[in-house]
Amino acid sequence: MKRFAALTLILICLLFTSFTPINFNKQNVYEITKELSSEKYRGRLAGDKGNKLAEDYIVSYFKKHGLKPLFNDYRQSFEVYVPLIEGDCTLKVFDLNKNLVKEYAYAIDFKELISGQSQGGKIFAKLDDSSIKFDERVSNESMNSYTIDKKLMENGVKAVIYPFDRMMRFRSPYKEQIPYIDGLIKISVQKSVAKELEEFKSKGYYVEIKSPVNYKKVMVNNIIAYKEGTNKSLPPIVFTAHFDHVGFDADGVIYKGALDNASGTAMLLEVARAFKNTPTERTIIFAAFNAEEEGLLGSKYFVENCKIDLKEAEVINFDMVGSRQDIELSILSSQNRSSFSREIGQLLKNKIRFKNLYQDNSDHASFCTKNINAITFIHDDVSNIHTPNDTIDNVSIDRFEDIFNAINIYLETRSKGVYNPTVETISINQYIVSFIAVLLILLTSKYVVEKRL
Repeated sequence: MKRFAALTLILICLLFTSFTPINFNKQNVYEITKELSSEKYRGRLAGDKGNKLAEDYIVSYFKKHGLKPLFNDYRQSFEVYVPLIEGDCTLKVFDLNKNLVKEYAYAIDFKELISGQSQGGKIFAKLDDSSIKFDERVSNESMNSYTIDKKLMENGVKAVIYPFDRMMRFRSPYKEQIPYIDGLIKISVQKSVAKELEEFKSKGYYVEIKSPVNYKKVMVNNIIAYKEGTNKSLPPIVFTAHFDHVGFDADGVIYKGALDNASGTAMLLEVARAFKNTPTERTIIFAAFNAEEEGLLGSKYFVENCKIDLKEAEVINFDMVGSRQDIELSILSSQNRSSFSREIGQLLKNKIRFKNLYQDNSDHASFCTKNINAITFIHDDVSNIHTPNDTIDNVSIDRFEDIFNAINIYLETRSKGVYNPTVETISINQYIVSFIAVLLILLTSKYVVEKRL
């Protein structure tokens, strides 16, 4: 009977070890991605009310699943300068009698530019007036652009027209975070439009330009939760994703940002839900960052103002996960933390198709700059990024499996209580079948033991 008791104990231990569920649900990730990339959130531009709705959604999610707030009501507040879009953007030409000659099509013929010292407003003047300047140089967001713009303003220029062919349905709110109130009205026009405007200029015609840019300082929030580990002497593991995106155009076209980065945010939230009750030695932080699109600002602020010591922490960031394109998973990191990136690669070797990349274009960079080990898991598909085409239709529910299995493989080496990687939830039926199987084994074993006796 002692043998039987020992066998029973072993089998019970095997049952509850082998079937410890991670309870990851890829459908949850898809549904959250779909929700956050819906029109209701208006493209989630930092400072816009749609971004605030996204904040509220994440806070409610963390509360619902019983995760602890790292800051008051989970919100870590900070200020950021953002080029908001408020109102219409128009380009019209009038003849010498100020009769309308032509009105150009927004986002086809022309569009506002937010780079440099751009600020909204309206101007009506002759095309050959000194307050209107045609500039062949491409305006980009750099310190040099501000130097040039200041000189133009000193010389009385109020509006600049940049002739270059571009994809008009593209947005990026990246800014150097230079404070200013007054600025230039700036638009780009297709080269064919520029040629036509030059003809109107030779006739002494008037132009009316209206820009919707409102560059101002706003208060936004990172949303941070955590679960305590059993060994507080160990450094934390930090899971992160940015939830902001690029907003909308002046004509109301919304850039939904499904892949970038509703998908990463959804992965973060599902990981938080799945692991909230799993025993781990390390404390795990779940950080949803704001203002990534303006220059990694939310993650930078978090690293510099975190309540938990991040020294020796390890960071897994999610950015653009679940692309429908058949591309391998990338492990993205900074060159100065390449050893950590290679270590993660060794763990995934022969298990998941991946490649290593070294770039500083996602939130891992804010940690790497402070010599904290950090990587980004990314399906690096840029075909629709920062365009209105980045919708839920381009996200594949099955591609989420790569990400979660990668997390699981990593966590098995870092924290106790995480057992076999699994994607689907183990159902109650599976438990019943397993229990019956073990019961049959026990009864058979008992019968054999009793026969021998």
